[in-house]
Amino acid sequence: MKKSGLAQSLRALITYDAVDDEVVELAKSVGVDVHKYADVILAGVGSDEEFRKAKFDDFPIFSYTSGTTGDSKGVKLTHKNLLSSCQAIMTSFDFNSEDVMISYLPYPHSFEQVMTTVTCISGSKIGYYSGDPVRLTEDCQVL
Repeated sequence: MKKSGLAQSLRALITYDAVDDEVVELAKSVGVDVHKYADVILAGVGSDEEFRKAKFDDFPIFSYTSGTTGDSKGVKLTHKNLLSSCQAIMTSFDFNSEDVMISYLPYPHSFEQVMTTVTCISGSKIGYYSGDPVRLTEDCQVL
């Protein structure tokens, strides 16, 4: 994307999975550093640098639209947006540690991200569907 003129401010990518050296070199050639998640965590261990808490106007989530009106677009959602959505849901429903949510929407979907956050806040459990929408009822029964 950066090579084609998009994402010009992108400076670094953090990956959970292994990335080929060729990809790392290609990223480096356009000014993007690729880091392994485990290395980022290790770099913070024992650091004297003060941890900065998240602020309400930080953007922890980029929710991508489906692209039904053209190209998919990344929408920046703030902590305040995420937490206010969670609060609205949690005041309407009484979630507790015995509840289980089945996760079946793609994670970039904003509702999936809100419900995952609600589940974590309330101490509920999350189950993930098999990936086959036809088996969603069966997945719920197993869960």
